[in-house]
Amino acid sequence: MSEDMRPSPTPRYAKILDASAGLAREMGHSYLGVEHLFLAIVQDRDAVPTQALARITDLDQVEANLRDEMASPGYAGAPPANAVWFPVSELHDLLRVIPRCIAPGVQYGFNIKGDQAYIHVHEPGDAAAAVAAARTLIERERQ
Repeated sequence: MSEDMRPSPTPRYAKILDASAGLAREMGHSYLGVEHLFLAIVQDRDAVPTQALARITDLDQVEANLRDEMASPGYAGAPPANAVWFPVSELHDLLRVIPRCIAPGVQYGFNIKGDQAYIHVHEPGDAAAAVAAARTLIERERQ
């Protein structure tokens, strides 16, 4: 195969893509995301990735958890209550230093909405304190 040629998709690949688009439509979504693709893969119990997952986890529970997540307010765009908003232009620098500003093992996340972004820190973290500490580190680095 030459470098400019892509491998041909398999029939199962096409079936999974079609199924994921159908799932997105059924859920009333105007977009097709990796979550729809993953759900379609999990639902195809004959697919190789699904068979591998089935050896280590309960696929019905994976599907239920994914559907719950997709039905949650956070998925629909509502930020967590402890989210700290800032201009998206700050995101790169904040993400670079924020791991140094939270306790080891505490999870954090971010999202972008237009020209704004937010960071949230999962309990027992405090997002406002973490972002303030990160901004202080960034300022020190610039001096």
